[in-house]
Amino acid sequence: MADLPLPPLPGRQAALGTLLAEVADGLVAAQRQLDADAGSRVAGYFETPQGEVTLPPLWYTFNELNVQFEMAARVSRVAAGAGDSGVRLECRLLDPAAVSLFGYAAASGFKVSLTLAPQPAAVPVEES
Repeated sequence: MADLPLPPLPGRQAALGTLLAEVADGLVAAQRQLDADAGSRVAGYFETPQGEVTLPPLWYTFNELNVQFEMAARVSRVAAGAGDSGVRLECRLLDPAAVSLFGYAAASGFKVSLTLAPQPAAVPVEES
């Protein structure tokens, strides 16, 4: 019996690398927005006349971000051309309707964990 390629999973699709890059881009955009807000509050803080009470601006930073995806997964054979075939891992976020219709087999398979944290500052070492 020949292995036929399975039809694509329904719904919107994106490569895993694209999905993870969008998470990182979203984090950078959120930090920039927090920095811009704090920067605008600095100007207001310094423009406050002496003797008036005002709070200094607060700077918020993301020290660490953890994102976890649990996905339904399946492996299918794909034709690569010239009689060759390869294997493709197809994943999508869990769909409660699919779990209720097809059982937990539709929800098995793949978990991705992404942790974004700033790297410590590099200290230059002087060579003597």
